[in-house]
Amino acid sequence: MHIRLIGSLLLTLTLITGCSMTHGDPKNPKKNPHPIKRYEVIATADAPGPWDSVGGTVFFDVINVDCVPQASFTGGRNVPNTGYDIEMIRMDEKTWKGYFYRDDLQGEDYFGQGICHWDATGVTPVFTVHGRAFGAATWVEDALHKGPQVDYFKKSDFIDRTPTPYGALDFSAINPDYIKHPDAFFPIMATVKEATP
Repeated sequence: MHIRLIGSLLLTLTLITGCSMTHGDPKNPKKNPHPIKRYEVIATADAPGPWDSVGGTVFFDVINVDCVPQASFTGGRNVPNTGYDIEMIRMDEKTWKGYFYRDDLQGEDYFGQGICHWDATGVTPVFTVHGRAFGAATWVEDALHKGPQVDYFKKSDFIDRTPTPYGALDFSAINPDYIKHPDAFFPIMATVKEATP
């Protein structure tokens, strides 16, 4: 009887300790110590002049939303996301290449509802000139399955030296402004593919 009581107390203590353990921070997810899913992003910009700098950002989202609690009133979920800068290396006059790992972040149980799994969902090559950023936002899955993604930017935004806290506006090929005056724009194309070892 005495042994059973001690065992019960130990089990209760373990459960209490386990329930009170702190979970990871979804705003600062841990890095995967051994990522293997390596991808490359190739960005080509046919701009009307040279760039001051070129970089990139890769965006991660928790992809299994059931690990995130629902709001009691709206039923919505505040799904964690984050982003990291990546280096873009110049390949030639118009082309830059960068690398990222889709499994760069380690899954954790943040909310007591099971392990939240991360995936790289977007990547944005960012070209900067005169303090103005030209970001070609690209969904990873779209780029992998549909091929290169192209955004168009006004040449006048590239030439304009007026300081602005905002990035240049991007246009699609079906935008009426682009269709009407295609010569007033230049393209930035982003390609995403699995990187060879």
